[in-house]
Amino acid sequence: MKAAIYKGPGLIEIEDIKEPKLKKDEYLVKVIYSGLCGTDVKTYKQGHRYFKPPCILGHEFSGVIVDAGEDVDQSLIQSKITCAPYVPCNNCSECRDELYELCNYKDGISSGTFTEYITIPKNVAEKGMVVLSNDCNMLELSLSEPVACVLNSVRKLNFKPGSNVLIMGAGSMGLIHAEILKKFGANKILVTDFNEKRLKVAQEIGACVANPQKTDLKEWVKEQTKGEGLDYIVVAIGAPEAVEEAFNYANNGTIINIFGGLANGSRINIDPNIIHYNEVKLVGSFGFTPNDFRMAARLLQTQRISLGKIITAHIEIESIKKAFEMSLQQETIKVVISL
Repeated sequence: MKAAIYKGPGLIEIEDIKEPKLKKDEYLVKVIYSGLCGTDVKTYKQGHRYFKPPCILGHEFSGVIVDAGEDVDQSLIQSKITCAPYVPCNNCSECRDELYELCNYKDGISSGTFTEYITIPKNVAEKGMVVLSNDCNMLELSLSEPVACVLNSVRKLNFKPGSNVLIMGAGSMGLIHAEILKKFGANKILVTDFNEKRLKVAQEIGACVANPQKTDLKEWVKEQTKGEGLDYIVVAIGAPEAVEEAFNYANNGTIINIFGGLANGSRINIDPNIIHYNEVKLVGSFGFTPNDFRMAARLLQTQRISLGKIITAHIEIESIKKAFEMSLQQETIKVVISL
């Protein structure tokens, strides 16, 4: 079977490898689509402490069950599915505190998803697999995982309908925030980015947009919210200076979420009195829970949200190196790989 093998920064090659051997407690899945994640792109560019080459990257996917071991549900063969790439143990202290996304004993799918076939263990399937309808949009359903991450982010904000939100960064995750917050009843969604093409997509989704290089953002925020200010700020950029800047736009009680991961050792400089006297809250969100994943798949399958404007490239696995390079050059927003 074909697989894209990551061999180090800037190096990825298509190879023929052995199909995974099915165990009695596993499903064999033919991957149909797999999303190219920001973590994949960062790993391709500079390496990653968790992904040691050679290995297969990718974790956002949809596919079809083509075989099943004797200890799992045989009736699911030929079913279209998506699945969380990892699930919590439900037994550790984090899980007992319902911080399932921070579980230290996760189980997961057999490998990365930039390959034709993977296996899903019974435990992972029971907690994280969603069986899809025959007429579903498998392209969009392959992005259930990033949608789930955004749902976790929105939950950490304690979001309330009618609120004003600033999203800093119009990459795929920032735009998914805009799409979901629109459906959840935000009053004003403001999006900032330096990339005019991405701002245009944000505008098409329904956000008010601004380029920080061309706009006085403090005045713009005041104008767009009619002086009410912001209830929430999502920093969807992996840059410490963006977190610092977010405090410039906060008002009393604003909740700021660091959604974009920062480089190890990053530091930020903020005035703690803003947090103290203005009761500004700084939170973070990482990953998703099984419930987030199921809700994400449901929102996509029922077409309550659409990612059609966010998926800007659909590339065959043979050209995956091109997909990585396009993403690095910001020539696209979200790339989905076809297998």
